Amino acid sequence: MRTALYARVSTRDKDQTPETQLHALREYAAGHGWQVVAEYVDTASATNMRERTAWRKLRDHVRKGGIDAVAVTKLDRAFRSAKDTYDNLAYLDRHHVGFIATTQPVDTVTSTGKLILGVLAAVAEFERSLIVERTLEGLERAKSEGKRLGRPPGRKDSKKRKRSGYFARYATK
Repeated sequence: MRTALYARVSTRDKDQTPETQLHALREYAAGHGWQVVAEYVDTASATNMRERTAWRKLRDHVRKGGIDAVAVTKLDRAFRSAKDTYDNLAYLDRHHVGFIATTQPVDTVTSTGKLILGVLAAVAEFERSLIVERTLEGLERAKSEGKRLGRPPGRKDSKKRKRSGYFARYATK
């Protein structure tokens, strides 16, 4: 089976590296006798489609042919919501390409796999919503306690402000 591997990390910080996912995907593919035809890697938030250029290239590759399946380690590496999951899977299905999440029981070839995928997508979206709610609650609490939110201004921030916007036009006058 000709397979494309997709890995995504949210940020370059916190020692995140897509190589961890790629290593696991390569081993899984080799263990199943799959031919890896391409690897796609994004370093961006799941919701930041502008910076997820590798995902767009993968979709183009799917459209052009030469791929039988797309493999990821987990659903949240590829999709950001239940709707996004269904939309992307419909796209893959139209091009006769399967989808496999190697650490979850997701395989779009079977009816059971499709059912499990739907449940997992809904749970993942629910979990993401809870995280957003908790984050906003924490920010509100900090704000009510009078704490300053956001990054503290540092030397780099002040240089940026001086070079652009209001400071660039009026600070020297």
